Amino acid sequence: MAETVSVALPVYNGAMYLAPQLDSILAELRDGDELVAAYQPSSDESLEILERYQKKDSRVKIYPNAKTGVTANFDLALSECKGDYIFISDQDDVWVKGKRDRCVTALKESGADLVIHNAVHTDAGLNPQKQTFFEIYPIGPGRWKNIKKPRMSGCCMAMTRELRDRVLPIPEMHGYDQWIAVLAEWSGKITYLDEVLLYHRLHGENVTTGTRKLSVILRCRAKLFVALGMRLIRIRIRGR
Repeated sequence: MAETVSVALPVYNGAMYLAPQLDSILAELRDGDELVAAYQPSSDESLEILERYQKKDSRVKIYPNAKTGVTANFDLALSECKGDYIFISDQDDVWVKGKRDRCVTALKESGADLVIHNAVHTDAGLNPQKQTFFEIYPIGPGRWKNIKKPRMSGCCMAMTRELRDRVLPIPEMHGYDQWIAVLAEWSGKITYLDEVLLYHRLHGENVTTGTRKLSVILRCRAKLFVALGMRLIRIRIRGR
């Protein structure tokens, strides 16, 4: 039986770029796959766009979320995914053709829990920068390095359903994607794809842009380390 894919897509005030992203994802998905949209009440037309796509394509599933915050929305989206492999998606990027199959193949052939692929930043009009993520950021293996300076992006991740079960619930901290990557590395295996499979749109309103104070960074790293230790203990006790 063919493996199925779920795409976890949190949505909040994303109307400006949501439709192109939905088009790029649905063009990649197969019959039996699903796009799981966790929707937080918005002041724009995000819900109307989601409902319009849902009427045309039954693979689009919408889950209203009364909780606020990025982490809560990703947590809900991931928890509702039923596929064998689960992709994480932002609401304002664009998938490159072949992303679904390349990531699934990488997970199957490597036996990894998580795959992280390359991407490129673009401006609001999808004009790409010359350097890729792997050239700009120190992305790669290294348990302590990735706790000290985690730079993995959730929009470049796909995981097994077993890893999804280990990462949930996501602790309250800055950087849900760093939590997933660090836990995957400490409790399993990550494989890396140097192929650019995503256009990461920068438009001035991205959640992950901006500079934080050193004190905030240190607190976040401490929370990450403590949460990791507690989750690893739970995994060992439960056997997964």
